[in-house]
Amino acid sequence: MPGVPEIFVFEATKDYQENPEAATAAAVGEVKGVAGIEASYHGFQYADEVDAGVKKAVWVNVWASYDSAPAEQDHLTTQFKPENKPQLTHVRVRTDAAPALAAPCTEIATLTLKPGESAEALGSFLDALKSLFAAGAGHHAMAWGPTVENPNVFVGILGWDTREAHIKAVAPGTEAYDIIQKMDAIAPVTLFHADLKKFSA
Repeated sequence: MPGVPEIFVFEATKDYQENPEAATAAAVGEVKGVAGIEASYHGFQYADEVDAGVKKAVWVNVWASYDSAPAEQDHLTTQFKPENKPQLTHVRVRTDAAPALAAPCTEIATLTLKPGESAEALGSFLDALKSLFAAGAGHHAMAWGPTVENPNVFVGILGWDTREAHIKAVAPGTEAYDIIQKMDAIAPVTLFHADLKKFSA
């Protein structure tokens, strides 16, 4: 079974932006010794994608199972004040997310099923995109699945050479673009890109 990515997004303080390694070590470093942790990644959302210039930091911890994660969940959330607006999501991916997380550019897409729409139909669209991207240039890997918190919310984790490679792969006129239009009709998508690197402290 693939590991469960735990995606943690928060508004980065000035101190964090100036020294993310130290801040990450303080909050995530303790995770290294916890049973069930497979890997940790950290980075920032691309600056030109954030609202009102508020820089957002991204951590992704990959756990052997969801049962492994709660022990550190409270620890992570207590590291932040409400004004950091921390958001925590766990994803039951169907394939290993590590290749996408280790790529030079990681796309994290959230899709929310509309009432009455089919998870199976959404899954078919996502699998079709995965096959298309795998055959194209600039793509590393894709993992997707429902969130633990809400089975009607799905997350895709995709690795790319660059954000431009992603934009080119889904540009109007491509088969992927047509699939995304159909997919968006049943599950609107929001996404961001991040430059993640593996935590090694």
